[in-house]
Amino acid sequence: MSSRKRTAVAVLAVGAIVLGGYLVRIALWRPQPLTGTAIDDGYARAAGVVHVHTTLSDGGGSPAEVIAAARRAGLDFVGISDHNNVDAIALQGYVDGVLTLAGAEITTTAGHLLALGLERDPDYRFSPDPGDAVRDVHELGGVAFAAHPYSPRADFRWSGWRVAGPWNLEIINGDSEWRRAVPWLAPTLALYQVNAPYALLRILTPPEETLARWDELLQERDVVGIYGSDAHSRVPIAAGTTLRFPSYEALFALARNHLLLDQPLSGNAAADRAAVLDALRRGRFYIGLDGLAPAGGFSFVVESPGGHRWTMGDGAPHRPDLRARAGGRIPAGASIRLLRDGAVIAESADSLDLSLPGTGVYRVEVTVAGWQAPWVITNPIAVFDRDTLAARSVAWPPDPPVFEPVAIIDDFDGETTFTAGHDEASAIDGPVLAPGEGYDDGALRLAFELAHPTPDNADVFAALVSWEHRDLRGFRGLTFRVRADGVYRMWLQVRDANPASTDDGTEWWFASVKTSTDWQQVSVPFAALRSADPNSDGQLDLDRVRALVFVIDKGAMKPGSSGTIWIDELGVY
Repeated sequence: MSSRKRTAVAVLAVGAIVLGGYLVRIALWRPQPLTGTAIDDGYARAAGVVHVHTTLSDGGGSPAEVIAAARRAGLDFVGISDHNNVDAIALQGYVDGVLTLAGAEITTTAGHLLALGLERDPDYRFSPDPGDAVRDVHELGGVAFAAHPYSPRADFRWSGWRVAGPWNLEIINGDSEWRRAVPWLAPTLALYQVNAPYALLRILTPPEETLARWDELLQERDVVGIYGSDAHSRVPIAAGTTLRFPSYEALFALARNHLLLDQPLSGNAAADRAAVLDALRRGRFYIGLDGLAPAGGFSFVVESPGGHRWTMGDGAPHRPDLRARAGGRIPAGASIRLLRDGAVIAESADSLDLSLPGTGVYRVEVTVAGWQAPWVITNPIAVFDRDTLAARSVAWPPDPPVFEPVAIIDDFDGETTFTAGHDEASAIDGPVLAPGEGYDDGALRLAFELAHPTPDNADVFAALVSWEHRDLRGFRGLTFRVRADGVYRMWLQVRDANPASTDDGTEWWFASVKTSTDWQQVSVPFAALRSADPNSDGQLDLDRVRALVFVIDKGAMKPGSSGTIWIDELGVY
């Protein structure tokens, strides 16, 4: 053997030894041991994961598989939130010993909105308007979070920072972490076979941009921060091919939300669901990387000498003798940092116990040497005078303004230019004019039966259309009265001339309208209408309006649904 070959063999041998040693070290890696004293802060704990997808949308496993994985991972609760549906509602409650919450991930024009703990599955589809979606979540008894706000995928990022209402924020999102780690997918897959927790932990990065925005929002109002697993348990490899990786169980062991409850979970589904949702809504919890080290033994409180105590998600009335305490069972080599209004004001290697320097928003991060992402991120404790604390609670904005018509397009008391249209399987029952059924005499009636889509009939719809050409320059919007025999959503469309459009030279501009069983007046500004036409010319040309449409389709209502909507006094303002 030549000297060159001997050298090559030696190099390969050394490389194999080094690689083997590295793999052995990884295979033997286990979560960090804990040090410190057990907590005694008076709160019970419950740990769980939210933002989980199943085969009800684009997840790799069934809801039953998800719940079984949650049980094996030792979760107390799991939140299933498939895309734009609440089909998991039938599972809400205790299933296989795991408290299951039903929700949805709602696609809006400002990004995705995570809805947790919805009380019922509505007949309607959620509105793409972020303000409407936040209201829908609230009215359905849930709590809303802006999902993956700084996703590497631009169209997933949250842009609705000024949307009114009490929405909150995902601080860490599993999908965003995966997208950042795509260049290292191959080595991660390889290491996953050796030690799954280690492989997943090594790709997590500090959510610096999200934390900075969270601190900014917290200067104005209370905002709850949460960990969203965004678990799919599938990775697309090629067209029609996916890899079941990582497993739900591995993801559920990686990171969790640790809730602080006044009483331990009792096993009563209704009571426990209420307690968990109350903690999520108030921010009475912290995010823990349990894959790095078990995080259930951490505590952060603010106390007064008189025995009053406040924890994460609380507001503490300011007084000069308040103290912050943070610690518990933590990993060796951890560093506890106390932040005030986003800036670190104290740091300790084992526990913190110090007098607060004044008012502000206080939260804690715990880091572990050798790892990028924080081991613990707590929700904040706001310390202000009572008036400021009260002002930080987000009040619902007033209902959108309504305007009386300055000109009537159709009062539906006699003849009308509106006609019925539907696909071959859907139906509109009866005449479109309903004498004596309106707010004032007659009404336009949309009695719809929406079919189920099929490969040969994918676009199911039922619509009332006026094809009269109109010049609506000088007006700000449409206004009309509407009621229904249920709570539905329908589309209001204004179609203008656009030769580039593939739909007979008209472009559809639309907004979602929600009905109730009482007459209500709805005003829709032209500026609020949006277009999904890939050949959009970018503006609604009011001097070239070609149609006004009220339509039910599978984006507004569930296929197979039916009902009746009455419309009256359609005008412009």
